[in-house]
Amino acid sequence: MNKTNTWMAMIAVAVMGFSTSAMANSGGAHLEKAQIDVTSQEQLRRGLTVFTDVCMGCHSAKYITYSGLMLYPELGLSREAVDELRGEKSLMSGMISDLTPADAIESYGKAPPDLSLIVPGRRGGADYVYSLLTGFEHDPHNKIPDGNYNRVYPGHRIAMPDPLSWLDHDPSETEELEQQANDVAAFLAFIGDPHQNERRAIGCWVVAFLILLTLVLWRLKVEVWKDVKH
Repeated sequence: MNKTNTWMAMIAVAVMGFSTSAMANSGGAHLEKAQIDVTSQEQLRRGLTVFTDVCMGCHSAKYITYSGLMLYPELGLSREAVDELRGEKSLMSGMISDLTPADAIESYGKAPPDLSLIVPGRRGGADYVYSLLTGFEHDPHNKIPDGNYNRVYPGHRIAMPDPLSWLDHDPSETEELEQQANDVAAFLAFIGDPHQNERRAIGCWVVAFLILLTLVLWRLKVEVWKDVKH
């Protein structure tokens, strides 16, 4: 991200935090634990594939540019791989869906949200994303059309149809669908804070330094005050 996009992302997180916390609370649904590892290149690459092949049919990730994808060692993407992903889009453009807002409103009644910050912006984070994707069911009361009933979404009626085809799927496909949900949750968790791994690594060194400094200062204090009577 460049500086402008970083500031926009921070503002968006603040806005999403206020607007979505009440929404997340209102549902009261139990969230399943997502099995993600934002340090795993294999899982992140699989999640990127699910995102570009499935999610980007409607959703965008405008705060992540195609050129930015090459900057993160966790993804390990070459220029050739990024060029294949972006197609005719500019290298400096964000990951924008081809679905226009007008078409989205006509098809779904509302524009699909941008997913750049969905994980830090939603209470439950990656668990919410995973649970939402695996939460499509047949409405037990037969009031909501198939494909739009979700046990996690507040009110259970969601405009987004089942993206991974959980309804009427072959039971043998369950493991694969769960993996896809976990993988895309991991990818969205990563792009929501792409410097988190670097920050955690630096944090370990900082904590170690502070512990060492504390020991040195404590020994210094003992040495300075050893001859002073109390």
